[in-house]
Amino acid sequence: MNIFKRFSCVIISLICILNVSLYPNYIFAQNTDDFRVVAYCSDLFKDPVETNIQYDKVTHIIYAFLIPKDDGSFVPVKKADELKKLVKKGHENNVKVLIAVGGWFDEAYAPLDNRFEKIAASDKLRSKFIHNLVEFVDEYNLDGVEVDWEYPDLGQSSLNYEKLILELNSELKKNDKYLTAALNGAWSKEEGPEVSKAVTPKCLKSFDWISIMAYDMNNEQHSPFWFSDTSIDYWLNRGVPKEKIVIGIPFYAHPTDSTWKVYRDIVKENKENAYKDISTIDGINYYYNGINTVKEKTRLALNKASGVMLFDVNEDTLDELSLVKNINDVIKETSKLNVDEKNKKIHFVIDNHELTFDKSDNLGIPFIDENNRTLVPIRKALEAIDVDVSYNNSDRIVHATKGDHNLRIPIDKNFIYLDEQKVQMDTKAIIKDGRTYIPLRYVFESFNYKITWHESSKTIIVTPQS
Repeated sequence: MNIFKRFSCVIISLICILNVSLYPNYIFAQNTDDFRVVAYCSDLFKDPVETNIQYDKVTHIIYAFLIPKDDGSFVPVKKADELKKLVKKGHENNVKVLIAVGGWFDEAYAPLDNRFEKIAASDKLRSKFIHNLVEFVDEYNLDGVEVDWEYPDLGQSSLNYEKLILELNSELKKNDKYLTAALNGAWSKEEGPEVSKAVTPKCLKSFDWISIMAYDMNNEQHSPFWFSDTSIDYWLNRGVPKEKIVIGIPFYAHPTDSTWKVYRDIVKENKENAYKDISTIDGINYYYNGINTVKEKTRLALNKASGVMLFDVNEDTLDELSLVKNINDVIKETSKLNVDEKNKKIHFVIDNHELTFDKSDNLGIPFIDENNRTLVPIRKALEAIDVDVSYNNSDRIVHATKGDHNLRIPIDKNFIYLDEQKVQMDTKAIIKDGRTYIPLRYVFESFNYKITWHESSKTIIVTPQS
């Protein structure tokens, strides 16, 4: 990314101030060794099933899908030999492999909900379904099952779903196999969709974890960060411990009705698309999760959940733009920090590119001041938006210029001058450890940028005003 210019002037670091408070429920306390990276690997694509799996960067693989018939049997998997290879290679790399049962539809695009309803409502069919499923798990040496019934309803359907889950869990646990479920996301922390209410507390207790499908909400809001955040909170409020919550991340774009676009194809059009969440290709706007959002969701999961679920790993690239690689980078970075460092770490995305601060740069590190303000050195950030910076040591004023805008920032004063207009601030520019710090919000808004703070991931996002 050659977006940063080199300055020959004196080293100046500027600070960011945001009205932020660090709530105790957003504390990194999890050992990253326990963090799950659950990679769905489906037979929906023409590629060999395990083509794009980076085995050293995932902990679990879920093969999709095993399609149930309404008599309790299953449609033979399309790529049985590939599944066997996947299991073998997974186990060789200490990766657990599960089978996903169900999904939204079968090969003929017929919904599977009615089949699940029929099976779950009958003692005989339920028993046959479970017997055949356990046999399939044994035959392919799988480590467990993810149930993807989309979706049971409230009432009798919910009770039948509970019977199916409890009985299946009883059989699987005889051989120490996992039972997980793909469940809905929620647009509210308190109020989820009706189908989520159909999942009873007994079911939730039975699952080893739940994979939250925090995507497919609509085109423009396909899978934004806030949806993942509220989805986690909804299931936490339902009593699911964070150790059992895995947040889903899509590797494909909306809309999907006109032409299917996966992440690797979007990036193939233009590498810069990897850093965006919306790209226009052939006149169509595609909405997806680029690298920055995927990394932020990973931090969210490290903070409030126990893993990420990727649908589908075969849609990824295998180069430096790989989403799996970037997820792994976040996990490795977090693993090097102690608890205090994790809780104080602040992340920045400016003009769609992540800006990192490291002690080795010797340019200053973000911190929280005595007024509970976030202070961040941002020399790199100003370089990213082509701001010219200089410092007058005699009058202790930082000068920042871009285009027709001129900003003067006096040290130890609670005001700045924007194009000679005095602007009051609720903090002061300071010098700490030989570095100059000044409010990012005032600076960037002066240059027509918008500042957004995501508390759950401790991320500051700087974007141009439209």
